[in-house]
Formats: sequence, structure tokens, C-alpha cells
Amino acid sequence: MVINLPNFSLQKPVCRLLTVIGFLGFSGTIASQSTMSENIDSVGTSIKKKFSFNEGSRWAVNRSIGSAGGNDTVDIKKLQRSQFLSVQQLLKGNVTGVYVQENNGEPGTIQSMLVRGLSSPVFSNKDVSGVQPTVYLNGIPLMQENSYIYDIKQFDINPIGAAANMLAGLDISSIESVEIIKDPLQLAKLGPLAANGAIWITTKDGYYGGENVSIGVSAGMAFAPSSVRMTNGSYEKAFRQRFYDAYSLTPGKQPDYLMDTRDVRYFGKPDWADDYYQSSLLYNVNASIGGGSKNANYVFTLATTKDAGVADNTSYTKYNIGFALNMVPLDGLNVSTIINAAKIDRVRNRNFRDRFAEMEYMVDFSTPLAPAGNLYNDFLISNDLTKDDNYNNLLNGLLALSYTKQRFNATASIKLDYTTNVRRAFWPMALLESVNFVSNYSGYNQRIIGETSASYWLPLADIHKLNIQWNGSIISDLYHYNYTRAYDGDDDMKPTTSTGNFKQYRYVDRLENRWVSTSIALDYKYKNLLNVGLLARYDGNSAIQSDHRWMFTPAASAEWNLKNQFFAGSTALSGLSLRASYARIAKSVQSDRYELGPQYLATSITWSGEPLLSSANGFATITRPYASGWVGYDLKLPYSDKMELALKGSFFDNRIIAEIILYKNYEKNLLTYLPVTQEMGYEYKLASGMDISNQGLELNLSASILKNTPLKWDLSFNASYNKNKLEKLPENREATVIGDHKLQVGQSVDAFWVYQNKGIYTNDSEVPVMNGKPLNINGVPFKAGDPVWTDVDGNNQINDNDRVLTGHAIPPYTGGLTNQFAYKGFDFSFNLFFALGHSALNLRDQQRYDFATLDNIQSLQSVKEIFFWQNTNQRDDYPIYNPQSSVHPYRAEQDLFLEKLSYLKLRNITVGYTLPIKKVGSNIPKSLYFYLTGSNLLSFSNFSAGDPELVNFNGTYDGYSLPIPRSISLGLRFKF
Repeated sequence: MVINLPNFSLQKPVCRLLTVIGFLGFSGTIASQSTMSENIDSVGTSIKKKFSFNEGSRWAVNRSIGSAGGNDTVDIKKLQRSQFLSVQQLLKGNVTGVYVQENNGEPGTIQSMLVRGLSSPVFSNKDVSGVQPTVYLNGIPLMQENSYIYDIKQFDINPIGAAANMLAGLDISSIESVEIIKDPLQLAKLGPLAANGAIWITTKDGYYGGENVSIGVSAGMAFAPSSVRMTNGSYEKAFRQRFYDAYSLTPGKQPDYLMDTRDVRYFGKPDWADDYYQSSLLYNVNASIGGGSKNANYVFTLATTKDAGVADNTSYTKYNIGFALNMVPLDGLNVSTIINAAKIDRVRNRNFRDRFAEMEYMVDFSTPLAPAGNLYNDFLISNDLTKDDNYNNLLNGLLALSYTKQRFNATASIKLDYTTNVRRAFWPMALLESVNFVSNYSGYNQRIIGETSASYWLPLADIHKLNIQWNGSIISDLYHYNYTRAYDGDDDMKPTTSTGNFKQYRYVDRLENRWVSTSIALDYKYKNLLNVGLLARYDGNSAIQSDHRWMFTPAASAEWNLKNQFFAGSTALSGLSLRASYARIAKSVQSDRYELGPQYLATSITWSGEPLLSSANGFATITRPYASGWVGYDLKLPYSDKMELALKGSFFDNRIIAEIILYKNYEKNLLTYLPVTQEMGYEYKLASGMDISNQGLELNLSASILKNTPLKWDLSFNASYNKNKLEKLPENREATVIGDHKLQVGQSVDAFWVYQNKGIYTNDSEVPVMNGKPLNINGVPFKAGDPVWTDVDGNNQINDNDRVLTGHAIPPYTGGLTNQFAYKGFDFSFNLFFALGHSALNLRDQQRYDFATLDNIQSLQSVKEIFFWQNTNQRDDYPIYNPQSSVHPYRAEQDLFLEKLSYLKLRNITVGYTLPIKKVGSNIPKSLYFYLTGSNLLSFSNFSAGDPELVNFNGTYDGYSLPIPRSISLGLRFKF
């Protein structure tokens, strides 16, 4: 049910009341990581207690947190031994229903997590941020970069600024536990920010740390590819010659750099690989000191980590510091504060494409950098004057108060998350045809949260327990940036906009978003048989137009203990429960533009393709046509309906634990663009009313196969299946086309829209003829040497109506397997993960075969990097079409280049040894642990381009991602 409150105004008493209630805050999630009150069962301020009722599908990486998903045997302490840099890497393959896309081996680049499928279509990099789960660090929902970081630039290749993965900036060594929250009721308690799922992370504090000092050190190597098959002009010319020979084409069509075989720069022995690919050092050093008593305790953490790529001298270095303090100044009053900060320094790649995308300045792309004659080394020397500084600063913290008096508990907290994003780039004249370039980007994101709650345990009979809780919150988000780019300065010795006399262009903007929420929750428990939870929420969002910005959302959950009901006397059955849960959760939108009412994005009076926001005045009139569409009225607040049914059982004193989960999620009232007629003056209009469903099945299995023997063996396995479907489009349309993608009701939103390729016409007589006219595309008849594309509608014309939706960019099946062995002081573990049933559109091969087109256009697709001169297992069994045919035979939108992407990977292997220590003195370590770990060791796939993970978020492979390296590291941990 959606409640509309038109004409919201602070002058109205009811509106003032809602605002005050919201400001008081919602803390049904966490007020303090540590609850030092001895009677922990009487209140709900700790994470463990807050989720004591109806705990849903939250598979804890560390079981000490008390998650309902206790049969997941993956341990965060073991994951910390690997050189994992980000939260996404920690979870990949270890949790059901979570698919992680690590599509680039360049350290610190943006990665994607999907919890139970796609909540909206992903057609470009910009769309990725809208489908990500929220990561909560000690109860603080961390901000990610807003999608406008792709809107500022003309090309959707990299986000503006440092383009770093913020979740790689966390101190992995300080993490105490990680949980994935998928249960609908628990997500509803977290509110709209958790509509796509939630990752709940807690770090060490005084309560966990106790009196100890711990130190960890690890170092290792990321290994460059052992063999690189370099090519030169002879290889490229021979490849193209097959086409010229097959169709007797004029040799003069070859580009200039392939004409003279005596040119040693292009036809000599290639020598660039050793300068481009290099093994790199990895390291991590971390330390923590904690102490205190139940009345006051603290922990202080420090860490530094360096991760490096194996190509183009890329690296990612971070410095972390953290502090937590917990006190009980009065009986029943807990005071907690946690602060975490980090600095990130990223050294990014030197790709031509990325540079030109930043500059938005096109040069002559016809001649690539030569592979021989030591020219690549000379190019690197010419980069000495280049500057490209990329860094981020992260700061988050909270101050929380919790008061407990018998059955009553009240909490209040203030939370802050603040990040900066800075890039300063300069490219000298030698690289840009005598024109130099400088750009400065400085942005910051700020989130401030105020929360309070009050709860009371009603005094009922012993067999009944009832807790009533009220929660409220206000969340204020601010995104701000300053961006300056400048061209053609005086000389390369003045690389700043203040000294170089550059032609400057400045951009400044800010985006604000606020949520006001209040809720009432009931948790009821009957004996040890039945748990029931109910929740009613009321949320308001400033980014939605005033007549639709408020929404009422209910949630409910029930868990039935079948073991105690029917099998109380069974010794083999340790536990058996059935749980059902439902919730409606409001969703965030990506921009505050929508609440402004009618407006446009125009491009006609700017440089080609650059966006310009226009308003409803005369300026809007002269900027027609409007390229990105019309934002009108009646844009509603989107929401998600989530349902889950789970059966969980444990056997033989919990040595075997299994759970099977069925779920279905409906994403409703989503915003999407709809094409309009040209007479409207703009291409698209924005409308709400798109619905998407995700349904699936999840299986978790863990077993202590060998437990009461010197050799111990623990196994955990997880598998999940997900299917998405477009349920509805605005205005009851059956289909819509957005760019080169099609959305059709009843089909998957991640399907590829392609022509069906059935081979080649070897002569003109094979071309179908209807009414005396041969088959044609856009009026161009097919001839010998052209591809055979299926005429789906049988009208003797090939057009968009003959393209079909097929395949999946996101794998329907994912999972992982972990084995852990221990014998005396030794331990050994390995982890496998798999993804099955998805495909990729191989644009790298498509562009290689489409050379006749790309040689004649000025586009970023025409850019040839130094790794253009590398054979990366390209397929050579594509049909040889006439490259100069007017039907454009090697266009990308055909299943000729669609490949199966299923894979299985051996993610890591670790061997460890705990040195037995007899306590002799105060300076002797309490524990000493050595380990050796290897990552990304083996991969099994039929993908022709190599690593099947190096595919863009939208399912296309362009060959630009750096390889995910194989690495080995040696580590040491000890405590005092």
C-alpha cells in the first residue's frame, strides 16, 4: 500500500510531527557493537540480540556473531590470510545468493555485488551503482559513489575522479565478522538503504579484543603471465590478407603502417611485453592493541596494505587507522564510540582509451604504437612529465548511548560517513599532437544519520515473550564535486590550471537526498516452538516528487521449530525449523533531478555528446532536441516486495547442517526511459512503473566430517539459482528499446539482443528472393560473402524486428566449495567457486574482424593499445565475410560473437602451522601462526579469450581488463 501525502509542508502539525519523529532516529539495527551490561538477554542493543528474533538468511563468515546461518563454515580469520583487498573479494564464492563481478585485475577498480539477482537492468557502468547492496560497517551504512560520476563525462568507460573501489579501502585485518542479510524482515528493519540486500560488517572493539596486542605481517608476489604471445605487423597483415584474397580486394586498402614490410618498427621482432607485464610485490602489516574491563575498554588498530597489478605498473596502497571505546559511566548506561579512517593511493593504467575518455579530445587513431624497435620503452620515457594522482580519504564513526532499566531499553546514536575523491591529471604536448591537457576533480560524499529507539519486554507468562520496539531516523546525504579541465597551456613546465594559461572549463554541482523514517516492531516468542515478528514502517524521501514521496511498508516473519514440536526425543536430529518471511521496502533513486518536475538533458548547443541540464524556460527551447529525455510528473517512489520460505535442519549433534531457501523478489515502480516520437523534440521520456521479478533457490550444506579424531575435516558447500523476468513496463507497453538494448515483458532483463547468425552466403543464388527482390537490410541487398541472418518475421527485410533476446549476462547458477583440514598444529584449506549458464559478447574478436569499419572512423573503439599486438587465444573459426560489404557483416549485435562463459576456479589454497608456545614470561607471544597462501591458481572454462571473469558488467568482453594475477604470499600472526 502506498500512502500519498500531497503538499507536504512544515506548517502542518502532522508534517512537523513526522519530521520530529524521524529525527529522533531508527536504531533497530545497532546502537553499539559492544553491550557491556551483564544481563544481555534483557535488552536488544547488541547485534546478536537485535537479530535474536526471526533471524533470516544471514550467512555469517564468522559464526561467533550468532547468525542464524551457523552452518556456513567459512571463517573470516582464514579469509584474512589471503591477499584479498575488498569486501567483494571476501564474499566471492563463499555465500549463497551473492554473485561478485571482479572483472578487472587492476587493483582497486570498481567491483560489483548482486544479492539475489538484478534489481534493475544493467546496460552500462552507470547502472551498476543502482543494484548494489549496502555495506554496514559497525551499523553505519557506507556511501558509494553516486551514478552522476558517469554523467559528467561524455563516455561511460570510467567514473570521473580516482575511480577506486571504496570497499577496498576497509581494513580487512580488523574485521571481526561479516554477515549477508537477506531475510525480508531484517532488511525491512534496516530500511530503504537495504532494499538490494545488506552486508553487515563488525570490526574489533574492546569487547572483542580484551587485553591483548596482535600483529600480522604478510608479503608475497603477484606473478606476471609466464608467456605472452606478442605479434607484429606480419601477423596482422597475414590475418587481413585472408579477406583480401577471398574477395580480390585492392591491397591498397591496407592501413599505412602495414604497407611497408621493411619497417622494423612494425615488422621487426616485438619487444614490448617485458616493459608492460611485470611481477609485483604485495604486502600487509597490521597491528591492534586492546584492553580494559567490563566498565571501560578500547581497541586501537593500524594497518597498511599494498596490492599491485602485473601490467602497466598499476598499484593500490591504503593506510588504515581505527579506534573504539566503550564505557559504562552509570549503572545501565552504555556509551560507545567507533572511528575508522583510511587513505587510498591508486596508480592507474596508462591506456590510450582511458586517457582520451578523460580528455574528450580525439586525435588521429589510424596508426597504433609500434610493437618493435624499443618504441614502447621510448613511449614510457615520454610519460615522465605525465602526472596522474588518484586518491581517496575515508572517515566513518558513531557515538551511541544505550540505557537499560529492567525490561526497558532506549538508545540514541549519531553516525557519520565521509569520503573524498580526488584526481589530478596532466598529459604533456608530446603525447597529444602539441596540445597539453590538465584536469582536476575534487568531490566529497557526506552522510549524517540520527537514530533513536525504545523497547519494552512485556511481563507475560513464562511461555510467552513479547517485545515492543519503536524506532525512528533521519538520513541526510550530500554529494558534491568541482571539476576543471583545461587544454593548450603555454608549456609542459606549468602543469596546473593556475600557472599554465590554459583554456579552462569548470563544472560544479551538488546532489542531496534525505530519508525520514519511523517504525514499530513486535517480536513474539511462544515457548521454544514459534517466533513471530511484525514491522510497520513509514518512510519519506526528498528525491521523489512531493505527491509520492511517502510510503507505508509492512513486514512479517514466522519461524516454527519442528524439532521441538514433533521430534523432541530424536537424538539424530539436532534441529529442524521452517521459516517464512515477507516485507515491502521502499527503494532509493539515483538522482534528485526527478523531484524538480519537467526538465530535459540537452546536447545540441554543447560539444557533441556532452550533456547539459536545461530548465523550462527559453534556454530549454533553443537546446532542442533533448537527447536524454523529459522528466515529467507522476514519478512514484519505487519499492521492493520480498518473500522467503526456508527449511533448515541439523543432524548428529550439529555435525551436519543443511538449509534450503525459496525466495521471490518483486521490484516495482522502477524508473526507466521510454522512446517517444521525434515530433516531441526529444528522444526519451522518464517514466515510473517498470516491474522486475527475481526468484530462486539456495542451498547451504556444511559438515564436520572428521571431528573427534586427530585429523579434522570440515566441508561447506553453497549453490544458488536465480531467474529474473521483466514483469511490466510503464504505460502497459510490451517492449521498449533503450540504446542497443531491448526490454520485453516476460523476458530476462540481462538477455542479449542479437541477430541469429546461420553462416555465410557463398554465392548470390543462395540469397532469398521475394517478389523479385533479394533479402535486404536497410535497403541494401545481401550478396555472396555476406552473413546469413535469420529473417524472423519473414518479410524479406532484416531489421531490429529480427533480433532476438537470448542468453544471460548474469549467471543463473553460482556457488562455492570450501574444505578445511587440521592435524595437530597444521591446517590446510582450499576454496573452489563456479558460475554457470551465462554468456559474453566477445567485442574484442568483433573489433578484430571488423577492421574495415574501425580503420575509417574516429572513435574510441578504433584506439589500439600496446596489447593490440598480442595473441590472446583469439578464435580463428569465424566465417570470412566480405569486410567491405555495405551490410556491415561483422557488426556486434549478432550471436556469432556470443560465447558461453561458464567456469570453475580454484580460488585459493592455504597451508598454516600454529607453533606451540609455553608461556615463560610477559614478553613471550601467546600464539604464533605461520601460513602460506596462493590465489587464483586454476581456471576451467571454454571461453576463447582466457579468463572468463574479465567481462564487463553488461556482459561484453572488450579485452581492456588487466589480468587477475596468480599470487603467493607468506604470512605471520602473533599475539601478546
